[in-house]
Amino acid sequence: MAIELITSVLIVILIIAFFFIFLMNVRIKQLKCELDDLKNRVTITDEELNRLSKDIEDFKKINL
Repeated sequence: MAIELITSVLIVILIIAFFFIFLMNVRIKQLKCELDDLKNRVTITDEELNRLSKDIEDFKKINL
């Protein structure tokens, strides 16, 4: 009798643990998507870098 009770309790605990693992997996996927979006916004292309350096050089010439 006691063994069946312990087994039932452990099964319930395992089911709850698997549910939390599933929720954490879903949240990790959401955070990964958000991180990829942020990385895409921050990434500077070669063209943007060249344009920025040209603008800085032009600005230096104007101030001199």
